[in-house]
Amino acid sequence: PVPDLARLAEWLTPAFYIDFGRPCNSACLYCAVPPHEDAQGFLPLGEVAAIVQAGVGAGCDRAILIGGEPTIYPHLGEVLDGLRDLPPRHIVMTNGLRLHDPRLVDRLRQGGVATVHISVDTADPATYDRLSRSSGRLSQQWAGLDAALRHFQTYVYVATSAINLPTLPDLLRALVTQAERAAVAPPPVVLAVVKPIGDGLRHADQLLLDPVQSARSVREVIALGASLGVTVGYRNVQACLLPDLVAHNVDYYLDDFSVEVATGRRLPYSHGEYWRKPPGCAACGHDALCTGVYRDLQERYGDQPYRPIGRDGLAARPDDARRD
Repeated sequence: PVPDLARLAEWLTPAFYIDFGRPCNSACLYCAVPPHEDAQGFLPLGEVAAIVQAGVGAGCDRAILIGGEPTIYPHLGEVLDGLRDLPPRHIVMTNGLRLHDPRLVDRLRQGGVATVHISVDTADPATYDRLSRSSGRLSQQWAGLDAALRHFQTYVYVATSAINLPTLPDLLRALVTQAERAAVAPPPVVLAVVKPIGDGLRHADQLLLDPVQSARSVREVIALGASLGVTVGYRNVQACLLPDLVAHNVDYYLDDFSVEVATGRRLPYSHGEYWRKPPGCAACGHDALCTGVYRDLQERYGDQPYRPIGRDGLAARPDDARRD
């Protein structure tokens, strides 16, 4: 394992989600849960206590606050108060636009938030405006990033698409500069290749990278990060495309699943409906870990890039020596 990515996994687990609903103060072109498709609005405050009880009952000791955008939830303070009996290890997954407000930062810290997952896709204003479908707010986001670096454990989540791919080298360099100003180490970066879901599918022609391009781009950014002292991980790229960089695959550090609270029985992950496994996956040494391929990517680009590999990057199993 890569130490910074193993540490990131420790920040996030074991946790349960409190999903505040789809309302958001941005309108990202790639959003997998676009707010404009929602008719429900915010999560009712009265439902939060049962979610917390279920999460604790499932063995979790921290909450991940998600949306939409959790920092605009009108009852955020009450939710944080309801988490006060848990250790101060909670996580906020945010676009950072409101973190420039020191009052909000203080409230999050007092409420036990320790980690900020901040979605920052570019350091280029025009690219930001295009991706966020807004105008002139990049400086506000980067002010939020500065606050996150100064006050929380922070990692940067980059939705990686054909639109912002050319700007990623400058993004890494800007992150190094921002961390120097905050007198902290550069934050880990996770390249999350955009999924063909929600608006990501609706705008697929502008956004999607083919599998070979995704792997090549991730490889280049990991190498640049290493030269700059920035740890870079990735998501949504299969191990067979980057067999020598399995240790940077953040999907292998984290296990996202649902639990039937009454029995503790594990349930299939909801995104499973979007995945399929190409022919040959059953013969791959990563079959038990790999989710497969998003159906719409397979329909666009076919199965040819995916091939069975051995247990590249994985620990040896106890019986491997005997079998050899």
